[in-house]
Amino acid sequence: MNLINTVKTSTSLVAVSLTFLSQTIQATPHSSGFQPEIDIQLQYEDNVRRTPEQNKQSDSILVVTPKLPLLWDFGNHKLDLAYNGDYAQYSDQEALNYNDHYLNSNLLLDHSSRLNTEYELGYIREHDIPDDNNVIANLTAEPNQWKENYAKVSLSYGNSSSQGQIITRFEHKKRSYKNNNLRFLDANRTGLSGTFYYRIAPNTRIPFKLGITRYGYQNTIPATDPSSNEYSYLTGLTWDATAQSTGTLQLGLLEKKYDNSQFEDTSIFIIRLDNVWKPNTYTKVVFGAIRDTQESLQAFSRAYIQNRLHTEVSHMVTPRTALLLGIRYTIAKTDDLAAINDDRVNIRLEAKHSLRRWLNIGAAYKYVERDSNLNSLDFKTNIFMLNIQAQFND
Repeated sequence: MNLINTVKTSTSLVAVSLTFLSQTIQATPHSSGFQPEIDIQLQYEDNVRRTPEQNKQSDSILVVTPKLPLLWDFGNHKLDLAYNGDYAQYSDQEALNYNDHYLNSNLLLDHSSRLNTEYELGYIREHDIPDDNNVIANLTAEPNQWKENYAKVSLSYGNSSSQGQIITRFEHKKRSYKNNNLRFLDANRTGLSGTFYYRIAPNTRIPFKLGITRYGYQNTIPATDPSSNEYSYLTGLTWDATAQSTGTLQLGLLEKKYDNSQFEDTSIFIIRLDNVWKPNTYTKVVFGAIRDTQESLQAFSRAYIQNRLHTEVSHMVTPRTALLLGIRYTIAKTDDLAAINDDRVNIRLEAKHSLRRWLNIGAAYKYVERDSNLNSLDFKTNIFMLNIQAQFND
């Protein structure tokens, strides 16, 4: 995971869901109260350090992921507080143990039928793995660990049924790395954006979005400082045309201008697509595509271009049993001193069964592959998982 990560839509091994700003800043129905969940998972992975074949090491892992959301509705306003955890204990490779924490508070104020504001504060403590970024595997070190504080504010005038709607957003993130001598990655990210939505049909709108983001690295020397300003000019389409299809498409120009003349400025065409299709009441198909920049996790390297396609198909075999297939394919390219060109494949097959309204069991298989221009970065790994999940309502 890196500094410029967009809100994830990935099929990650352990997905932790936080309440982020909604597209239209409108209140979505949800139940008030305390609704905890816990997922306990036993895994076996045949290449836990994600290294070439000759160096791979296998291990068994116990993963526990609690979710503790507390939801309040007061009038038309909503307050959500959440703690999510992700804890892993390895049988042999104890250096890989991790305890990730996610704290989030979200306040939505519905001032009138047209005016809403939203405020969000959060804290994350997480680690990097060489799946979705240009992290280089290490045979002995513990995973890269970092913490991040963030704040977000949004204002919306109009709503999704209005002829026009304006949304402005401000966010600030401060990330710092805690180990492996990676203080040169410590950075502040500050962003401001404005979006105007124009409705062209009852459930279809065209967005026009302008954004600027500042990446300020804190502990680098001038010769290698990758600090930059990023400008985006986007349009596209959002639709909720039928009960079968909903989606968002953004496309446009992204310009990245570096403070350091050693790095060449970037100007690329970007795409962000998310689509959900429900051909029937038992089946859901999710499809997405991303072409964007990602901040590098290597020294002496500017942000790189990443292209990704992902799809996920879920089907209810019976009212209690579901099957899921997720596929993600990524092409990542860097052309600096630490030039790395990767093709990455991530495949997940999962089965879930509900024993009780509050109790689920499941089994999953995941395959991850990285094919790089540097042979030392190639890896393949197979992960087998069994889990039990309990959900409680007050």
